[in-house]
Amino acid sequence: MIAKLGAVVIYTPTFILPAIVIAVLGGYLGQIYMKAQLSVKREMSNAKSPVLGIFGGAIAGLSKLAQEAFKEETLKRLDRYIRASRSFYNLNRWISVRIDALSAGFAAALAFYLVYGGASVGPSGVGFVLAMAVSFSDMILCLERIQQYLVIEQEPTPEDGGKPPAYWPSSGDLRVENLSARYSPDGPKVLQNVSFHIKAGQRVGIVGRTGSGKSTLTLALLRCIYTEGAVWLDGMQTNMINLDDLRSNITIIPQVPELLSGTLRQNLDMFGQYDDAILNDALRAAGLFSLQRLQDENRLTLDSKIASAGGNLSVGQRQIIALARAIVRQSKLLILDEATSAIDYETDSVIQTSLRSELSNDVTVITVAHRLQTIMDSDKIMVLDAGRLVEFDTPEVLLENEKGLLRALVEESADKEALIAMAGGKA
Repeated sequence: MIAKLGAVVIYTPTFILPAIVIAVLGGYLGQIYMKAQLSVKREMSNAKSPVLGIFGGAIAGLSKLAQEAFKEETLKRLDRYIRASRSFYNLNRWISVRIDALSAGFAAALAFYLVYGGASVGPSGVGFVLAMAVSFSDMILCLERIQQYLVIEQEPTPEDGGKPPAYWPSSGDLRVENLSARYSPDGPKVLQNVSFHIKAGQRVGIVGRTGSGKSTLTLALLRCIYTEGAVWLDGMQTNMINLDDLRSNITIIPQVPELLSGTLRQNLDMFGQYDDAILNDALRAAGLFSLQRLQDENRLTLDSKIASAGGNLSVGQRQIIALARAIVRQSKLLILDEATSAIDYETDSVIQTSLRSELSNDVTVITVAHRLQTIMDSDKIMVLDAGRLVEFDTPEVLLENEKGLLRALVEESADKEALIAMAGGKA
């Protein structure tokens, strides 16, 4: 871009000031565009995933297409994505019109000067200068976009002072004080002043209505978003620990776990650190062998081929493999973020049994769930509402509060009696 500006100035030194003015105006417009585009692109990406997910579900089960609820949900997700897309393309047209106007005005003024202003430039020189002028104006926005990637904010790099001791964490004791979180530095707080203490070995369930901050809390514990407050894991404050060391010692199982193309062995032990006996023990502990028999032709073994993203496995099998991977890693803090919401009751029961019996006594398990049956027998239940912690105690105590949010969720459930029996409480 400097070379093209230089070519214009060499032929027409009078236009150095207008060229600078055009560059400043283009940069100003580019800054406005970038600030607006970032939030719109983020919303567009967030809206696109549910659309792809519902189409993937339609391909997996075509019978769903006839269901009225499926149609309504599809239209709802498409509407959200189209609204974001329309704003995105409107922004593109907004910046294109203004950049084109600057480019056309600058080129027209330059052409008028070259033809009628008495400039001693030949026809070939006039064509060359005009070509440089037009491309110079068009490159202003490109330069803004390049700058956006050059100054992109990155996570802090590992430091020697942030490396924890080799024995850390020796237990899953977790303490949180006044934890707040937001998705952008200047965005609203989506988690507000959350404080709690989970002792090592406890199983804690997290419930709340949609948008209450359940998944946000798990992201905050992993420092994936902007946080304020303090979090201690086994006595060490996590914001003083390198991110790679923190995240390598916490295992999270999402609703759709990531599986790689390769063998089952490679998915359980990517770096070849464990022998087959340990991997098979992990699969047995996770409950895989209880769901398949030796005579099954399609039963999974360590040499079974896994397609990209686990495309040749059921949702339940993917979750069991993710749980086995967590058992192999021997993390002291295990987080399940809606991990069993999309699987059948039998597989869910197997996984819950494995979590209760196969993990060591110092492993803390945090389960985020919409399905109350999954967490009603937890040691404690955490109830979130609008980003705030409103209830945190044993299920029995929480159910005794007739005005409590957990009690309201149980009352709305069709399995009310079974849930109260699981909690061991009386209403």
